[in-house]
Amino acid sequence: MFCNEHEPLALLVELTPKLAKKRFRESIYQAWGYKCGYCGDTATSLDHIVPRFKSGSSNRHNLIPCCRRCNAHKGSEDMRKWFEKQTFFSTKTLDRIESWIKQESVFIFGEV
Repeated sequence: MFCNEHEPLALLVELTPKLAKKRFRESIYQAWGYKCGYCGDTATSLDHIVPRFKSGSSNRHNLIPCCRRCNAHKGSEDMRKWFEKQTFFSTKTLDRIESWIKQESVFIFGEV
């Protein structure tokens, strides 16, 4: 959940849960360069990679920035099955999403 050893301390001094949630969400958007993790358009929401409907968590590794179109179209469908059917599908992007799920690295969308 934390990106570095200083984040737990920062959360202890947060004034409100609302601000802590905003910072948490902002850190996910930042990690993806404010771009949709699927198509690369401007992200306007966070998508649960494994939908909450299917017992997906709201932990960092299960949230990805998403544009409204992708979020609405994916719905409760399995991410991989849905993504492979999209015209913007790429194995490179799928690898990045799977790396995100495993939290192997944090990257900026569009970097090699």
